[in-house]
Amino acid sequence: MIWKFLASSLDGAEWLNVQHTFYGGFAIVGGIAEVLGLISTGVLLILLRSQRTSFILTLLAALSFLGMLTLFAFGNNPLNQQIAQWTPETLPANWQEVRDAWDRFHAISSVLAAVAFTVLVVDVLRQMPSSWQAKHARRGASAPVE
Repeated sequence: MIWKFLASSLDGAEWLNVQHTFYGGFAIVGGIAEVLGLISTGVLLILLRSQRTSFILTLLAALSFLGMLTLFAFGNNPLNQQIAQWTPETLPANWQEVRDAWDRFHAISSVLAAVAFTVLVVDVLRQMPSSWQAKHARRGASAPVE
């Protein structure tokens, strides 16, 4: 929401400058992270295939990563290519609609990333031995881990 407010307060030339300077490098890092997320959850699926609950949670994470990559391929990437060609002088009249679509694709991707992370953390916590949980619950959250 804060980004939406900030982005909408920029005029077209300012927004375009942010797009051209900030997001180029992030696409490389983010793209690699998303592909590695999909690959690693795919490996986990194979390793956890005999553990029904873990398999289902990991499948949900893998589908979330796949959804993120699909959104990028069919949503953000075409918009990124279009925006990369713009200059302040050639900014189209509908640039705000394109900006809003770009924001929506990224918001949905963020939700999918949160889902993937959350279900994987839930599965790890679910599998922790109850003796470990009880021991560390008694020590308190600030106690050092052995």
